[in-house]
Amino acid sequence: MRIPLLVSLMAATLAVPQAVIPAAAGAAVGPWLEAEDGVLSGTVVESSLQGFSGRGYVTGFDQPADKVTVTIPSSAGGLHDLTIRYAAPYGAKTASLSLNGSGLGDVAFPAGSAFAEIPAGKALLTPGDNTLTITNNWGWYLIDAIRVVPSAPRPPHQVTGALTDPAATVEAKGLMRYLADNYGKTTLSGQQDQASIDWVERNIGKAPAVGGYDLMDYSPSRVERGTTGRDVDHALAYDARGGIVTMVWHWNAPSGLIDQPGKEWWRGFYTDATTFDLAAALADPNSTDYGLLIRDMDAIAVQLKRLADSKVPVLWRPLHEAEGGWFWWGAKGPGPARQLWRLLHDRLVDHHGLHNLIWVWNSVSPDWYPGDDVVDVVSADVYLPQGDHSAADGTYDRLVQLGGDRKLVALGEVGSIPDPDLVRVYEARWSWFVTWSGGFIQDGVVNPRDFLQRVYHHANVITLDELPEFKEPGTGNPPADGCTATLRVVNQWGGGFQAEVTVKNASTSAITGWQVRWTLTAGQGVQHAWNTDLSTAGSTVTAKNASWNGNIRPGETTSFGFIGTGTASTPTMTCASA
Repeated sequence: MRIPLLVSLMAATLAVPQAVIPAAAGAAVGPWLEAEDGVLSGTVVESSLQGFSGRGYVTGFDQPADKVTVTIPSSAGGLHDLTIRYAAPYGAKTASLSLNGSGLGDVAFPAGSAFAEIPAGKALLTPGDNTLTITNNWGWYLIDAIRVVPSAPRPPHQVTGALTDPAATVEAKGLMRYLADNYGKTTLSGQQDQASIDWVERNIGKAPAVGGYDLMDYSPSRVERGTTGRDVDHALAYDARGGIVTMVWHWNAPSGLIDQPGKEWWRGFYTDATTFDLAAALADPNSTDYGLLIRDMDAIAVQLKRLADSKVPVLWRPLHEAEGGWFWWGAKGPGPARQLWRLLHDRLVDHHGLHNLIWVWNSVSPDWYPGDDVVDVVSADVYLPQGDHSAADGTYDRLVQLGGDRKLVALGEVGSIPDPDLVRVYEARWSWFVTWSGGFIQDGVVNPRDFLQRVYHHANVITLDELPEFKEPGTGNPPADGCTATLRVVNQWGGGFQAEVTVKNASTSAITGWQVRWTLTAGQGVQHAWNTDLSTAGSTVTAKNASWNGNIRPGETTSFGFIGTGTASTPTMTCASA
């Protein structure tokens, strides 16, 4: 059963204009490409709202197929950052994007009656003309113009793998260390629901690295109506197989279940199926409803303790999709949602002593963020139109900013799985993804069978059989001789590419020099390098530190780059410290 609504924040890709468009008074100035110069389908050009650039703006996005298509002429190609200039006078809205006919995800427009600019991810343009299409999705918004500029290389991330809980268990620390070491190298596969996990293993030939489970049926207002939870048992069994466990909680409201047709008691996590008022409950710790919140937390603590007693670390993702408002824990706005998160954190960690939890926040807006001290991982749930397997890089960028680039970034739920090749090209370093259950994984439409085969057998996707023993600190990806090296492709074109290699001191003492080696694939070569003393012998590349970047303190990084010939790849690298 698909529980969360098909609404999520996502931005993906677009294009590169060259000319500066004259702007009206109050409009931003820059290399804008005007929407009104595009091809309209079901949309119109208007000019009544002041502050637009060019001759006007495009509106009339009220039918599913309404769109505007803009040609980006004579591009040199490569990765570009996109900004959209829009207005949303009728409330927060969402548009679907595509480039050259391929889906590129959604972009969410915050409500605003004046024209404003919003970053909307990256676009990998091909040489020559490209076409960008903005399609209705959740309409009644205004599109004024787009702006694209060449993307700067993504800097090395600052994730250390430290947990916010100073008393975290050895197993939780070990899992977090593995995830941090792996971050930016590969993405862990994940699947929600045991039946769907079993389907993947039977039909695709591989099992996901991350098993997704739900504490929904352990909610007291469901238990008292006869539900019996099984997912903790499934989680214990998946851990015994060497898998990683993630838990969500579709928290049935503690009271106020409407229980009428369309609003049945078992839909009690939805805002429209309960009269429970979170803000009122939190405002009065002596109230009955506040006491019921604590009762529910204590009931869930019993189940999480079963996992703790079996030394199972949990990627714990409660209060998910809060900013959407469709679940009661987000219905009263960001203040009560943040307060509830901190109350839940205090109750589980400090009161019940549950130190096996890695706390995964699951909303994008900074207004909803409960604070760095109670969040270990930031994540989003992303459901894109059918056939859209884009990298969700716009959402990734927003989450990186939300966590100050110090938190791991993950996809808590997806409908369409991001294409691993696009994830690499767009530098969206998702730690893991979890595909939702039922038709999302089994219908052969949202994720076609041949696509699933490619994902689960992709070199950049980790499956259950490829997981190391991660529960002991330092056993995830042990560095060779004190340092690690990771290559990322910054840009690529026909016959060549630009790459950056990050060298990290993964030991507890300073190093004074380093040497990185890897093997070129057929047809590859190195044309030019910087910040390193680089040499090749046959297909083996050896890169040594330059005179100024050999000293690296524990946990810190340096980098070097090169221009390669041939087709880009992400090789396995060895690093040795001097």
